[in-house]
Amino acid sequence: MKLFSVLASFALFAAVARADNLMIENVTITPRDANTASVKFDITWKNSWCWGDFHDAAWVFFTVKSPASSAGLGAGAGAWQHARLIADKPVNPSGFAAGEGTPLTAIVPSDRLGAFVRLARDSRGLVAAKGVTILCEAVPPNSLVRGCAIEMVYVAEGAFSLGSGGGELNRFYQWTDGQQDRKPYRVASAGAIPTGRQKDKLWAAGLTPEDRSEIPAAFPNGYTAFYVMKYSHITLGQYAAFLGTIAKADADKQYYPGFLGGLIECTGAAPDRVYSASAPDQPCPWLSWLDGAAFAAWAGLRPMTELEYEKAIRGADAPMVNEANPSYWGLADVNEAALERLISAGNAKGRKFAGTHGQGTVTLPGDWPTELGGFLFRGKLPERPYQAINHLLTSGRINALDTSMIRKPMCGWRAARTAPPESATQVTNCFDASIVQRVTHVTQPPRLDGAPDGWGEPVAVMNTPADLFPVYFRFVPFDYYGIKPPWQGPQDLSATVCLAADKEALYVGVTVSDDRHINTESYDGIPAGDAIQIGLVNPQGTHWNVALALTTNGVGFHQFAGTGNTLLETVDCAVKRDDSTGDGTGPSTGLGAGKAGITRYGLRLPLASIGLRPGDEFAFNILVLDSDDGKAGRFWLRPAAGIEYPWRTALYPRFRLAPEQPQHESPQK
Repeated sequence: MKLFSVLASFALFAAVARADNLMIENVTITPRDANTASVKFDITWKNSWCWGDFHDAAWVFFTVKSPASSAGLGAGAGAWQHARLIADKPVNPSGFAAGEGTPLTAIVPSDRLGAFVRLARDSRGLVAAKGVTILCEAVPPNSLVRGCAIEMVYVAEGAFSLGSGGGELNRFYQWTDGQQDRKPYRVASAGAIPTGRQKDKLWAAGLTPEDRSEIPAAFPNGYTAFYVMKYSHITLGQYAAFLGTIAKADADKQYYPGFLGGLIECTGAAPDRVYSASAPDQPCPWLSWLDGAAFAAWAGLRPMTELEYEKAIRGADAPMVNEANPSYWGLADVNEAALERLISAGNAKGRKFAGTHGQGTVTLPGDWPTELGGFLFRGKLPERPYQAINHLLTSGRINALDTSMIRKPMCGWRAARTAPPESATQVTNCFDASIVQRVTHVTQPPRLDGAPDGWGEPVAVMNTPADLFPVYFRFVPFDYYGIKPPWQGPQDLSATVCLAADKEALYVGVTVSDDRHINTESYDGIPAGDAIQIGLVNPQGTHWNVALALTTNGVGFHQFAGTGNTLLETVDCAVKRDDSTGDGTGPSTGLGAGKAGITRYGLRLPLASIGLRPGDEFAFNILVLDSDDGKAGRFWLRPAAGIEYPWRTALYPRFRLAPEQPQHESPQK
């Protein structure tokens, strides 16, 4: 077949604190038949990750220019158009091939304006694939083609909280009786959210939604999965590429030489104007709301709502008062690099937004707000003396007060896209403290230093980023200086937790996969090394908190909280490390034996010592702590929030011991 003419492709990649060097190169387009063509390209980027629903992706799309307007590199009126992809199914459609190199998966949304390209299996690191192919609709012979890619992060479907319980400016909260304005509101579905000053409705300390009304179901409220740009700014390279593929009249509206001179240069005359960026991977300043909206519409993306923003940072985790944490899902630069522009739920213009995606032109969909009130700002830490520390943080909200706030370097623009349903790969499970689980009943005490049968199903298997804290260890974007290497996957740290009981004791068995075990501490210092730390609350309200470790001086056990010394005098425990086989795989169920890099922890807690009896309900939580240098803890796993100090025992998962077996009476005659 004849190869069509090819224009050197450009790369779109974002960087604020650091770029991941997303590059799409060597783009060609080849005819297949009267209706389709095959696009081939190479793609690379650093620091990618995929652990089930925790993954990043490249939003990849293509623009083509027919020969009738191909006199030069510039854009004649209407010359460049987006190529619609061909997809007989959303995931890896016919005609898609990952090429040579990193195994990749492509997901094509229903409008076929582009594809999300991501790692095909759980792993992390460099993506480098050559000769990736995907089908698009036919284009005229000798057309020019450009490939475009933008780094995105997936935010999975699920419930989350609005508001932290703190005093952030204009925060959302759940209305109760008018006496408090800090209770977090739980978004539990994709449906409409009732608003107003009535019991259990969503309200705010300022910038309020409408009283006795609702946020419509069409408004993206954060429950449904979505992709969002990994970095908080459109870059100079992205914006220059955008200007170079839209009509001159449109480019003149979006290009400000007085602001962008020296950053983006325009050379040549229409129709052959060329826009080039001096530092393409740096943030593009001075963009208005409408500038960013035009870019998002051209890229087939959409604005993000302020509810989605809070979900993208907090995730499924329980909120902490006045928090300003890194993103639960892996977005870079949140709460620090820029004020982020978001669709407002506290304004009627914003609430009309229905999540419509741009369609590859600068024309904004009709539901996108174009006036000041339709959007607001979130996310930048205080920088002026009159601002309190809780001015914004994760849950604070401010309006644009005047047009000077529209076009300043501190304002970012992070576009999003509703995720195709096929993007989900696994459900992120979180313990619900209101659900009581049954503890496995055993008739024979298990061995504490081995891998006995009979433990039953694990109560927790922790091997994904959802279980790992602090969140900035989950992904490379937070490792700005290479000082603290992030989690490398299940072989770096993962764990299985089992609970069992007989009429005398509660047994805790934990199998930890860890590439390096070290603990040089003793007494209350053992949680600074590899260790487990357990919290348990009995029916009388006594909170026990204990730690167990294998140290350089032997097995160490320490009690941080509880009543008296009875537990210290009666506990039985063991820790065994196995480095024999070298396969480095993580545990899945039970207390599996025969794997290298495995540490097995066992505890026997006499029921009488911890204030439990058969049939009792109790709360239980656990930390699995990791330290690779023996000097300080690095990160940890936990099945539920509240176990880190200061303890929040109300968030602990709930369990129940089996009751004592009743004596069978002889039947009455």
